[in-house]
Amino acid sequence: MCRYSFDPSGSVQEGGLSPSSFSFVSTYDALIENIKLVGFGVDTLILNVRYADESLEPIQRELDETLMQELDYLQGEAKVAETAVASPWSFLRALLFIEPHGAGRQWRWLLTCQWLSLVVSRGTFNDVIAQVRFSSEYLWSQPDPGDSLAKMHELLMSIFGQHIHLQVSSVDLCADVMGYDFSLANYQQDFVSRGRKQSVIYGPDGVNLDSRTLSYLRFSSSASPISCRIYNKTQEITQKSDKTWMYDVWNRGTSGPYGGKWDGTTPVWRNEFHLTRAFLHNLKNPIEGAYDLLGQFQSLWAYAAGRVEGDTDGLPDGWLRYTLPTEDSNRSRWPVHPAWVVIQSAFSEPVEPDLGPVVRRRIREKNLERGIAAMVGYASTLAAWKGGECAAPDADLSLILQYLYEHGTNYLEEIGRDFLAEVQRKQLLYNSEDIQ
Repeated sequence: MCRYSFDPSGSVQEGGLSPSSFSFVSTYDALIENIKLVGFGVDTLILNVRYADESLEPIQRELDETLMQELDYLQGEAKVAETAVASPWSFLRALLFIEPHGAGRQWRWLLTCQWLSLVVSRGTFNDVIAQVRFSSEYLWSQPDPGDSLAKMHELLMSIFGQHIHLQVSSVDLCADVMGYDFSLANYQQDFVSRGRKQSVIYGPDGVNLDSRTLSYLRFSSSASPISCRIYNKTQEITQKSDKTWMYDVWNRGTSGPYGGKWDGTTPVWRNEFHLTRAFLHNLKNPIEGAYDLLGQFQSLWAYAAGRVEGDTDGLPDGWLRYTLPTEDSNRSRWPVHPAWVVIQSAFSEPVEPDLGPVVRRRIREKNLERGIAAMVGYASTLAAWKGGECAAPDADLSLILQYLYEHGTNYLEEIGRDFLAEVQRKQLLYNSEDIQ
């Protein structure tokens, strides 16, 4: 499949394409054949919570006094315990825990669970009384963004009451591709972006190198109305985030003309657009309420990355695009790179639903792996400090575990804690009480 068939120099021979254009076409087709879209979706969503009137229009009002007292009491308990304590609220069977501290000057209280973080304000600075951040694990585990939003709305109403308005603070849309290595890109020449008051610019605002190999590009800062990050996602998972559940998302893959499944080894690069309220508010049809966002992902993606078919004049469009250089002195007319065409195709097909069990299982597997590694590390250190039979030539792990059992039991008695009670408390914290 070929989108462009022309002579890069601009000459067209009577009756068909010039010889050089055939070379261009074959190169284009060879590239795009191997590039696959293995995943796309909403990776981050942050909503502002405001009180609303009977018609659900936002109003200025301070946080309910009774709720403030309850949050103060719970935070006081957390300060005494010097750790987060359980709150009366839960989300998808996971208890929300309130931290001993807030999150900056405006946000006096902070509640978290594996699916979200919720900061709460007194409502004296502006009409925003809270802000909720959906975790990427939660967003990717739900059948669709509408389900994610509806469930979160139900939780927020249980805390703040029925009359609340949810406003989009920011949203991150992403597409994951394999089969093309963006570290090979001439990033100073081949990217065309409309930023900085809509002037045409070339090249990124930020570049990260890993062992002298390109691994991260940033176009505009995250504080800008719209910005983009392009980075090696497989590398980011192994070196930083440990979000190995994304492998299952990629293994399931996507449909469509450029869709495919991950082969398990080829690096996956992520293209991620960050859209803030300043951008969403200034659209021709502004997006304010959270439910206004639903159904707009395809059009937002088309604005950010451009459309596969280009603009109405046939020329490439999009706030940012990756191009194939030609001899045309006007870079904004350069054709779109095959890898970018695949990226542009995201959000044109529905996402496969019901990845929730897959995501939760992968998170549990990773936590068990980390726990075992930590326990073995601590046990070997303890054995080294203990010495004697625990460090003898014929010693094994069982000796130090027996020592830990005897002295650990005494330690718990001294501090007045029960091991089973601690296990049950942490099962609530990590939402793992139903694991057999």
